Amino acid sequence: MSLDNIDKTQIARSFGRAAKSYDSVAHFQRWVADSLFQKLPQGTYDSILDLGCGTAYSSDKLQSLSPTECYTGLDLSTDMLAYASTLHTSRDKKWVTGDAESLPLRGGTQDLVFSSLAVQWCSDFSKMFEEVCRVLKPGGVFAFASLVDGSLIELKEAWQDVDEMQHVNEFSNVSEYRCALSGIPFEVKNMSVEAKVLRYEKVSELTRELKLLGAHNMAAHRPTNMMGKDKLKRFIGAYERKRVDQDYLPASYQVLWGILVKN
Repeated sequence: MSLDNIDKTQIARSFGRAAKSYDSVAHFQRWVADSLFQKLPQGTYDSILDLGCGTAYSSDKLQSLSPTECYTGLDLSTDMLAYASTLHTSRDKKWVTGDAESLPLRGGTQDLVFSSLAVQWCSDFSKMFEEVCRVLKPGGVFAFASLVDGSLIELKEAWQDVDEMQHVNEFSNVSEYRCALSGIPFEVKNMSVEAKVLRYEKVSELTRELKLLGAHNMAAHRPTNMMGKDKLKRFIGAYERKRVDQDYLPASYQVLWGILVKN
């Protein structure tokens, strides 16, 4: 996302409000996190940073990679972290409120930075990569999954049939991530995109899911007025025209996988 098209205060507030409902609908998010975990280079990692940890779904798996069980869950939302800490009490975990573009950690302290579906909310990818590189030890791994352009394209197109307002979050192109890495001492082991299509019976199932996740429209220029019944009806009709074989409504995601090693 571009710097003028993102509101991080709203992001933290939205995910904080959704903390208790997040896991009930986070099927896609769990698939992404599990898939990213499987892509990690084999080995042990003494210290691990879970960047944008949310409810810390991956925390126990990540701690199993560390002989010292040194795990730090970091998130923009203090409310999300507070909730995560109530879910994961069996092992010693450290919780830190912070921003990926200004990490409140000492340099050269982490063996692994793991980030599943968080860095798409960054304003400046170069700053994010620089900060992750700074906190990693030489040879440390940055494994991330992000959403890129083409995600929720059906939702975006359906709203475009209604008005010219921005109703859907915009996602950056893969080229913007690659460009942001220029000059930063990372070796790219993997930088690939995988398409994932979710299926819904009703439009309301998708919009409700996004709301419960806290991942509904958070652009700085999002509409702030109440949605009229006529617009809502036109939106639903536009999305219904995308139904596949009279069976399901698609919601497409483009997932960017990144595995980087600090030189």
